Amino acid sequence: MFMRMHRLFAATAILSLLLLLIAFSYTALIAQKAPPEPITVQIAFYPYTPDRRALFLELEQEFERKNPGVNIELVEYSILGGKKISLSEDYYSGGAERVEADIYEVDTILLSDLIHVNKLAPLQLPFKDFAPEAVDAVTRNGVVYAVPHWRCGNFLFYKKGDTQIANAKTWSELVKILKDRKEHLFVDFYGKSTLGEWYLTALSDHVGLEEAGRRSLASSKPDPLVVKSLTELLEACPKGFCRSKDLHENRVAYYARAFVRGESNVYIGYSESIHYGLQDAIHNCLPSSACLKPDEIAVRSLPPFTDEPLGKGLGWVDGLAINKKLSGRKLQVALEFIKFAVSDEGYKLILEPEWLEAPRYLLPARTGLNIKDAPLYAEFYNAHQGRETGKQKGLNDALRAVGSNLNSELRSN
Repeated sequence: MFMRMHRLFAATAILSLLLLLIAFSYTALIAQKAPPEPITVQIAFYPYTPDRRALFLELEQEFERKNPGVNIELVEYSILGGKKISLSEDYYSGGAERVEADIYEVDTILLSDLIHVNKLAPLQLPFKDFAPEAVDAVTRNGVVYAVPHWRCGNFLFYKKGDTQIANAKTWSELVKILKDRKEHLFVDFYGKSTLGEWYLTALSDHVGLEEAGRRSLASSKPDPLVVKSLTELLEACPKGFCRSKDLHENRVAYYARAFVRGESNVYIGYSESIHYGLQDAIHNCLPSSACLKPDEIAVRSLPPFTDEPLGKGLGWVDGLAINKKLSGRKLQVALEFIKFAVSDEGYKLILEPEWLEAPRYLLPARTGLNIKDAPLYAEFYNAHQGRETGKQKGLNDALRAVGSNLNSELRSN
């Protein structure tokens, strides 16, 4: 009898203990913080960034890995009349204003227009080492409306060691050097957006950037001073090049690739364009060929069009901006993604080349980065320093109108 009662007591005690453990485990499980609800954040990347889908995928995958439950989606179209229109077709002709997303990558020539239509929210910069010219480009009336991502603008590429080209003080001097040496340069001088940028560049040297913007807004008729300056530059272009519609529209970075192949002594283009030339050399140039190696290329800023220029050089910035409608957790995640995109890790993730890859040479908006295996960055940083950006509302449309008329006035060669 005693043994039976002892065993019953022991069994009851064990059962009670098990029930207590189960209750405790259930209570602890309930007390645990529930995982965050899945959330999707949409971003409209600048549509003309080279390999933008590959860049987006690298950033997206790493950010989502670090943030379970977050989904980052790429938006590539706007809606007009119920129809989808690719941003690559109409970004500068209304697409940037129509597209709906949570994050916008904005060319700062459009920033004032997007602020005017109440599309963007002010924000704070996540780091302190953005280039001063990049911060200025995203600021309107003392308020920051985008986090600088990329710095953009034309650079002059030449063969390292060519001191005459390196030291040329004006376009007139540089063109004369090339003529005397029976050499030439390559530059894309076709299309209303391209020529609109060149128009503002040249006019700024003559009258200063603010005045150049005002004049461009006031009249779409090209200033004769600019026509003369750009015509002189074109004298250094070989026949059939620079003003070619086919090479502008159908041959990606043709002039950069031709420069690296040794077909010209000078090339003018954006920093990222030289990637195509260097990648082409990796794929197609033998060691015995005339192709330039990366350490044989030098970079400088553009010479001015006058002896005493009133402009400081023209540059642009692509900035990451926030939809003014965002709030709550979606706003928090969007800001975290922007911070990741412009972090050291984010930049290096997409800029440091892998084996048999040429550097992308997109130009970060921060100054303290060290991108390995990309030796031209130091020269790009130096050559972009201190540039100015056109800020007036409507300047994009005005320059495209001027560029269209300028296209008719310049010789076709």
